Amino acid sequence: LSSLRPGDRITLRREDGADATYTVQALRQYEKDALPDSQVYATTGPPALRLITCGGAYDRGRGEYRDNLVVYATAGRAH
Repeated sequence: LSSLRPGDRITLRREDGADATYTVQALRQYEKDALPDSQVYATTGPPALRLITCGGAYDRGRGEYRDNLVVYATAGRAH
């Protein structure tokens, strides 16, 4: 996910066989305890896609990465 850039397209194959295309708007890295839930998990507004993975430095003591990387994408193709 970290190689995505604003303007990149993501195409998903839906269960009904149709393709849904999203355009990356931004990538943001947040500390795990500072993830903006209301922004990342928004349930209102136009169709959107959020891809979340681990990021930042690896904390060996905790056995996990310290941050989350969030890719924000909106429905439709870039113009």
